[in-house]
Amino acid sequence: MPEISLIIPLYNAEKYLWPCLNSVTAQTFKDFEVLCINDGSTDRTEEIVNSFVEQDNRFRLINQPNAGCSMARNHGLKEAKAPYVALLDQDDMLHPQAMEVLYYLIKKGNYDVAEFVNKTVPDNFVLQNPPIYKLEDIKFQTYQNPFNFYFKNKRGGSVLVWNRLYKKDAITGIEFPKDIQPAEDTIFSLKVMFHTMSLIHTDTELLYYRDSSTSVMNRGINDKYIKSHADAGKVLSDYFLKSKRVQNKKELDILQRYITRFIFKSVVSQPLRRLKDEKTRAASLEKARQFAVSLFEEKALQPHLLGIRKTLACHLFFKGHYKLARMFV
Repeated sequence: MPEISLIIPLYNAEKYLWPCLNSVTAQTFKDFEVLCINDGSTDRTEEIVNSFVEQDNRFRLINQPNAGCSMARNHGLKEAKAPYVALLDQDDMLHPQAMEVLYYLIKKGNYDVAEFVNKTVPDNFVLQNPPIYKLEDIKFQTYQNPFNFYFKNKRGGSVLVWNRLYKKDAITGIEFPKDIQPAEDTIFSLKVMFHTMSLIHTDTELLYYRDSSTSVMNRGINDKYIKSHADAGKVLSDYFLKSKRVQNKKELDILQRYITRFIFKSVVSQPLRRLKDEKTRAASLEKARQFAVSLFEEKALQPHLLGIRKTLACHLFFKGHYKLARMFV
């Protein structure tokens, strides 16, 4: 049985797939499997993965009808054989020692999560002459309460899911939400930080994040983005607040404020500031307003936690006074 299962969801990935998978084969740590979940691609994705499967028995191609990145990741988590799992996106690349460093760290104290940082690179990045790390020189910090570590800043930590190695047993039952993308990473990461018991963090850069024009973060604000974040806000509220799952009053307060800021930013502030298409802007703002009002009525969004200006912005937004609301966001 391999020690690490690396899960890579793929959809029409041919543009960046060769460098991504080559960075996997270049790993100094060898005891892993690669689960390539082909999410109904219509380009050469399957052909490219098969070329790796034929040369390296650690690679597995798993085809599924197109269901989205979350379902592909969940499929990979179910298929994973190893005691540790990691995630990688199709347009990113691993440092050659990524798995070696992460395995070394997570085994040091039998931690549930090993977290690292990434280096953002341009779209045309080619991996050459990466730094060489000595394991004994890797600096790290350990935390017995990942939730407190995540919220050492009141705005929360990184929601990225691919900058961590997870002990599989520690995240059993935690899945990515169906039909929510983007914002699926926020839901998964918060659940992980709430349920796991220990974490080791290093500032070592172990992944190259390609700042691609096709990435979700660079596609801008649209109706899908707004709806996805509104749905995510409801999921977070139902899971952490309405369920009575969180008994600690301090943690409950932290989560309520976090969820309110999350909803305000993505369903109120960003639509007001970043919707550019004048032909569709009015209709998009009306949809956002309806989501915001619904979340307010469900007490997922609590404007009074945001301060006077943003509270005023919310209530103006609820009433459809968009120009005035924008002045206060």
